[in-house]
Amino acid sequence: MVAADILRTSELFSELEDEELQKIVPLCQEESCDKGTRIFSKGGEAKTLYILRDGSVRLNYEICPQPDACQDATILIDQPGDVIGWSALVNPRRLTASAYCASDVRLLAIDGKALSKVMEQDSHIGFVVM
Repeated sequence: MVAADILRTSELFSELEDEELQKIVPLCQEESCDKGTRIFSKGGEAKTLYILRDGSVRLNYEICPQPDACQDATILIDQPGDVIGWSALVNPRRLTASAYCASDVRLLAIDGKALSKVMEQDSHIGFVVM
């Protein structure tokens, strides 16, 4: 599957026209990781937006309803087209969760700063994505 087809599977990009998707395709890179691999860690710099192609990803959050009462929460991301790492598109570009491969995974990785630049240059893309 080519990058434009993968982008089209994601709700984030599904409303873009073909010529708009072609502006994003050069920013994409396919990646694979084995079960148990850490994709990113909470608090790190958010550089990359990921679209799930195959497999499942576990997102671990720390929820603190009160300063001294924090709990871990886990969300399983397992639908092709689901997005993780959206913090790469918003300031301060810090990751709010940690992500681990819950199975063998294939992802489409998109450079967050480069995508932000495309969205600034083409306001329709920015409007649709954000």
